[in-house]
Amino acid sequence: MPTVISAINGKGGAGKTTALMNIAGEYALRGSRIAMIDMDARSNLAKWWSDCREKDAQAEGIDVVGHKTARAVSAFLDRSAASFDYILIDTPGEDTSIVDPVIGWSDLVISPIQASKREVMGAIDCFESVVRLNGALGRDCRHGVLKTRISLTVRHTELYRKIRPIVEDKVGTYLFRTEVMERNVYKDIQNGIGTLQMQDLTEAVAKARRETQSVVEEIDALLVSGREAGEA
Repeated sequence: MPTVISAINGKGGAGKTTALMNIAGEYALRGSRIAMIDMDARSNLAKWWSDCREKDAQAEGIDVVGHKTARAVSAFLDRSAASFDYILIDTPGEDTSIVDPVIGWSDLVISPIQASKREVMGAIDCFESVVRLNGALGRDCRHGVLKTRISLTVRHTELYRKIRPIVEDKVGTYLFRTEVMERNVYKDIQNGIGTLQMQDLTEAVAKARRETQSVVEEIDALLVSGREAGEA
């Protein structure tokens, strides 16, 4: 069975789609087969993939499908999951009934956040849902909070400094050590030029690549810990 990774934060604009695009590109570079499921009504992921097709820039090993309901995704998983190594699910940027089923399918839920109270609260709500469903379903889905669109200015804000003590010490979920910085290259990728890993290795792309590789290393460690917990 494939590994299922979903990006969930009930507050829109947190960076879910960009994070999944970069993660998918890294796994594809390793030779894995990835399905990306776009459940967001804005269809940003599907639009990116369509633009990539028009520019002959679709990454080998990645398929993108648009399914907006839990029933449609469930049917896709029943029918096609065995064809992939990883399934990445991009969810709507709002609280919907979709969240519970997605968590139920997931091995890891990532909640991207910017340094805003509303997005931190969205990540906390998601973690609480993961804990609740793990208990109800007897699963060991992992959860992590990923700071995105970080700049040097953001690092000097009071809320930024409070994120780690709130997320790790008070709430008790995992906070990625890697931060996703605000980079123009991430915006460029959304214009249909393929994945980050397909770009010419300029200094800016190299920095973004190292950042993404570090995120994926943390994802792999979280998935291993989840499997070990499930076997214990």
